Amino acid sequence: MKPVIMTDGHQSLLHAVPIVFGLENHCYCIVHVRENFVKYTAKVGIRLDATKDLVKEMFNRVAYAATTAEYGHALDELRHYKQELAR
Repeated sequence: MKPVIMTDGHQSLLHAVPIVFGLENHCYCIVHVRENFVKYTAKVGIRLDATKDLVKEMFNRVAYAATTAEYGHALDELRHYKQELAR
């Protein structure tokens, strides 16, 4: 079995992992992706903690969708809430 390298998206890791291990051995840590997503919400005007919790829950529904239909529905929900977040 080949190792899977999980990163937070740091640029030095994004550069080095494919060179050392190949592209198929990389994934992003969902916890770090969610933290970065919540930080981004402030840039689009979401500042209240309660609202950030709601957005975090919407993100979780997208990230953990088990089917394509669930994914599409969750992403549409996020898109209808705030278009910038769905991008």
